[in-house]
Amino acid sequence: PGWRIVVPSTPFDYIGLMNAAIQCDDPVLVVEYQSLFQKTGMIPSKNQDYVIPLGKARIVRAGYDCTVLAWAEMITHAEKAVANLDIDAEIIDLRTIDPIGLDWKCVIESVKKTNRLIILEETTRGTSVGARIVEMAQSNIFDWLDNEIVHVTGTDSSPVVSKVLEEAALAGQKEVEVGLKKVMGG
Repeated sequence: PGWRIVVPSTPFDYIGLMNAAIQCDDPVLVVEYQSLFQKTGMIPSKNQDYVIPLGKARIVRAGYDCTVLAWAEMITHAEKAVANLDIDAEIIDLRTIDPIGLDWKCVIESVKKTNRLIILEETTRGTSVGARIVEMAQSNIFDWLDNEIVHVTGTDSSPVVSKVLEEAALAGQKEVEVGLKKVMGG
């Protein structure tokens, strides 16, 4: 309670969310992960002090078939899976994932349009942020859902230093595609 948690998925978001974290009076955890530091992307060259407000999600891709909630590297997996399966999915990068800061307005507007929800989380299955979001979504948007909420996660094993074992433990594009097929009823 009281902590804000932000997870940037692009270099642009990283700087804007870090600036917001510095200005925030609450304690803020900025989640950094290895693949973020390997990404390149545009940032304003003249304004390194721009701020992305905490609690403001970003619609990565508009769509009508289903709503995809993701953050961090799962945004990339979602984009690839949606393109590969040719699904008109709305992909939302939550950016702020603490319970107080979740952009429910954005999520509700999207689910009212799509009537389906899938939550993507790279990490190990179990008690996680994604599980909490599923529980909160059940309470907040149940009336607009035509299908069950699908929650894609990694396996029951922990990621370790071996790249092969890490890939076996974490969710990726393949798991996202399976989840998308499930939420679409196929």
